[in-house]
Amino acid sequence: MIVKVARMYYEQEMSQDQIARAMLTSRSNISRILTVAKKKGIVEIKIAETTKRETELEDMLIARFGLRTAFVATVPAGASDYKAVGQLAAQHFLSQLKPGVKVALSWGRSLQAMVNELDEDNRPDVTLIPIMGGMTATPSSLSGETLIRTLATKLNAEYLTLHAPTIVQAPEVKQALMLEPSLKSVIDAAKAADVAFVGVGSRESTSSNYILESAGLNRVQHPDFWSKVAGDLGGRFFDSEGKVIDTRLERRTVGLDLEELKKIRRVVGVAAGEDKVLGIAAALKGRLLSDLVTSSNCAMKLLGIADQKTQEELV
Repeated sequence: MIVKVARMYYEQEMSQDQIARAMLTSRSNISRILTVAKKKGIVEIKIAETTKRETELEDMLIARFGLRTAFVATVPAGASDYKAVGQLAAQHFLSQLKPGVKVALSWGRSLQAMVNELDEDNRPDVTLIPIMGGMTATPSSLSGETLIRTLATKLNAEYLTLHAPTIVQAPEVKQALMLEPSLKSVIDAAKAADVAFVGVGSRESTSSNYILESAGLNRVQHPDFWSKVAGDLGGRFFDSEGKVIDTRLERRTVGLDLEELKKIRRVVGVAAGEDKVLGIAAALKGRLLSDLVTSSNCAMKLLGIADQKTQEELV
């Protein structure tokens, strides 16, 4: 039966739900059978790295910004940055799935691309945790709750939900929300995560605009704020030095702040698109990321910005 289930899943490409119906059993039982198939050596899985990597650029990023690891995807002309970066991010994500690991996540197109590249697996020991509240203004496909739920379904993993907006109207509203044990327990769990995978927002990126519009901060009424914004992680906005811009906005934001995020042992920034360069550069300047997954074009621009700043400092 183990061989039959393995063939249905890996050769016939049937989903675990379809196999469960055909075998008159539950999806969880099929997941257990597939796990046994791998443990007994009936199924052997090898990761074929289809996306080419720019190892020289990776080494340069690690040396220049003090990163633990860097993954730089080669993006052929006309190809999608998101797909290439998503493939490398998925590989790095899988490498972090140690037994009982707790993974914190934000949201955005780059992380969604990573989730899209992951295959189904059976990892009920893994726990997925949001680092920020929900976003009412974002397309549902990009929201953190949808992303974590999709990922949890693929992995048959446990997941938590933060039932609150990312940004509320006033600090007093946040204080009231934080009295709810269900919210506090999720935020405490995020603080205790083993690794975090975060999308990196930038001043001109769509995800950052969604958050600022939700907060009521537009360019016309708040020009000083917009002039200082370089990027954001998990709904926390920072300047070109990677430092918080507006403390009042911070007190209205539900989720981990930048200092709490930095305390997580490993924080992996996943960012595709040249419009993210400003935000990534600021996050690296502020030591907000330990790992980076990005595209070759973005990596070259990051190194160019770093070299230019070094020259200016010498002058």
